[in-house]
Amino acid sequence: MTYFNIADATFSKSIASQDGVPRDITWNNDGSKLYEIGAGSDKIYEYDVSTPYDIDTAVFSQSVSTQDSSPTGMAWNNDGSKMYEIGVSSEKIYEYDVSTPYDIATATFSQSINTQDYAPTGMAWNNDGSKMYEIGTGPDKIYEYDVSTPYDIATATFSQSINTQDSSPTGMAWNNDGSKLYETGRGSDKIYEYDVSTPYDIATATFSKSIATQDSYPTGITWNNDGSKLYEVDLISDKIYEYDITPAQPPTVTASPIAHILQMI
Repeated sequence: MTYFNIADATFSKSIASQDGVPRDITWNNDGSKLYEIGAGSDKIYEYDVSTPYDIDTAVFSQSVSTQDSSPTGMAWNNDGSKMYEIGVSSEKIYEYDVSTPYDIATATFSQSINTQDYAPTGMAWNNDGSKMYEIGTGPDKIYEYDVSTPYDIATATFSQSINTQDSSPTGMAWNNDGSKLYETGRGSDKIYEYDVSTPYDIATATFSKSIATQDSYPTGITWNNDGSKLYEVDLISDKIYEYDITPAQPPTVTASPIAHILQMI
């Protein structure tokens, strides 16, 4: 069964965000924790989720202040030992060391680098930390960095960029093997899907389709671990939305009477 297809997304439920200006959301590696970053109070929020990846079971547990005074996006490394924040106020990407994996209360700021965009709105990593990505509303681009020491932003070198589909892009995400790239934006209030012929290489990304978002100011998107659920956060409604991905079933082919007789011979 093929997931990660936005054309198969059906809205299922929503919950209120903690922040009055939510900008991005993400998960830990098993769906037991949900995170939100917001520019209302400039905080990162952590939720405990009793049924993995089900936002209905998310209970707010704790929050920490951000480094930037207008944070717009966040991400984790692959084991929860490092957390990242991007912000439009300072135009920087921040890295935190996290002593207890995925526990934001144990996050300690370690370093920062300047962004490529003067209005950065989101960020992401590939699956092994050798590439980092940034999206921004300055010239409306997605930027790719090569990272020589995995997940260490100090070793990130800008390599290339592509134009976005939206005129005011606000968030981005990947599927789990880098063959699909996703973008959301408030210019047209849509989620866009790209096919990527060389995994995680944005130069090989080709726009394929888009869907309308639930609200009029989407600011972030993310997936669960197998692409069966898609999530969106919006700052007009201050909500987090969950979509179910239900792949279309192939039509049932009924054998003709003659074919049935031939099979019996």
